[in-house]
Amino acid sequence: MSTAAIAAGMAVMLGFSAATAANAQAPRPTAAEAEVAAAIATVFAAVERGDLTALDTLYAGDSLTIGEGPGLDRGWKNYRDHHLAPELKDMRNMHYRPTDIEARVSGDFAWAIFRYTLRGEIGERKLDIVGRGTAILERRGGRWIVRHTQTGGRPRRPTDPPLPA
Repeated sequence: MSTAAIAAGMAVMLGFSAATAANAQAPRPTAAEAEVAAAIATVFAAVERGDLTALDTLYAGDSLTIGEGPGLDRGWKNYRDHHLAPELKDMRNMHYRPTDIEARVSGDFAWAIFRYTLRGEIGERKLDIVGRGTAILERRGGRWIVRHTQTGGRPRRPTDPPLPA
């Protein structure tokens, strides 16, 4: 086989690999999917600020469920008063960010998968966690609110990406 034929074959293979990689990327989100991703980012920002008043409007009240690891909280007030608020009260230097949010919408319901990072301090304990999550949202009154989240994380490893800005 000639050098030119080998080079041409390699060029075709490289072109096919690049096209396949481009096609494997997630499609551009619809406007509704972008709204869902923005709603999830808004929840993370409110938690990071410790803004429970904002979260009162972002979570689905009594129909909310929150799963963290093996635990499950039912209802926003229960989760807020017995889980989140005590943690936020003790947290310092908190950075809590979602990344890679992939949302899908069907009618007035949406679901999303995402990655997240959490860094902060509780007492003398330093947190540096990476994780994944799933959220289910409902469109109410023209805006998206969270009905359910499930997250699980682990301590950051040296090979994990850095905390997003």
